[in-house]
Amino acid sequence: MNAIRNAAYWGFLVLGIFLFYLAFRHIPLGELKGEIASVRPVYLLLLLIPSWGGQFLRAWRWQLLLGKEVRYASIYHSLLFGYFVNLAVPRLGEFSRCASLESLGGPSFGKSLGTVVIERVTDLFFLILVSVLAFFLQNEELKNWMDNQLIYPLDERLKESSAGIIAGLIMALFICVILYKIYMAIEKRINAKIRNLIEQVKDGLKSLLRLKTSTVFLFALLSSAIWICYFFTTWLWFQALPAASGASFGMAFTVMVVGSLVKTLPIQGGGMGAYHAIIGGLLGLYGLGALSSSTFALLNHGYQTIFYLLFGGFSAIWIAWKKKK
Repeated sequence: MNAIRNAAYWGFLVLGIFLFYLAFRHIPLGELKGEIASVRPVYLLLLLIPSWGGQFLRAWRWQLLLGKEVRYASIYHSLLFGYFVNLAVPRLGEFSRCASLESLGGPSFGKSLGTVVIERVTDLFFLILVSVLAFFLQNEELKNWMDNQLIYPLDERLKESSAGIIAGLIMALFICVILYKIYMAIEKRINAKIRNLIEQVKDGLKSLLRLKTSTVFLFALLSSAIWICYFFTTWLWFQALPAASGASFGMAFTVMVVGSLVKTLPIQGGGMGAYHAIIGGLLGLYGLGALSSSTFALLNHGYQTIFYLLFGGFSAIWIAWKKKK
């Protein structure tokens, strides 16, 4: 099982690097530096408002599920620490923030994990909602992008090789068999400690049901505000880059949605490579040149990565310091 996990880790890392290479292989380095130098510095400071504000709102929303007795500072730093870990190992951050919160005197790991599941289901609901909204706002552009980048290439590949279809089906069947065997192996090893953890997770899942109606409304309001922050972190980058400053709200909204979808991929560095290739291609459909499109993707993704490295790294130090006291 460790071998499979390690192979997946390195496989996704290589994929991300390869996609990054594909995205920038035709972009002259000198011109890229010049485009980056044209960024308006004031927007780098303005971007901190939605970037940092979104994390404060997330911590507040998580506290609604955990309870007011859990210190906000512990919740906030555990959350940022989770994002810090996610840069290296996608999805591990969800477990890391629960473990760090427990070490700071918060609820049990299992209960916190249950509340994180609620958060992720809520985020998925809003992601589907904004995706549908983006499709209606930018129907023609998204259709062209999907046709050119996904449907037509896939259709051509399928026409070229029926053997590829058969090989894909065999591979899918093989993966299903492996997953089933892993599940059976885990089930046989479930002991009292794990069963206790499952009960704790169930308790965390019930936290939403225990909230008052007014608190549920606040939970939904905070979830909406978080996505508004996501939007402005995208829109402000269009204003920061002179070549892209004429972007409409609809264009910025669509880029935010597609970027959020890409970041769900299990590639290290928040979808490194995949984000640059896909967002660069999407912006090209809006008439933005290859250089400006690639620069936008590089700056937007890079800023967020540096943000989580700095603030998440500080939270990691803060948690370690608190645990020693």
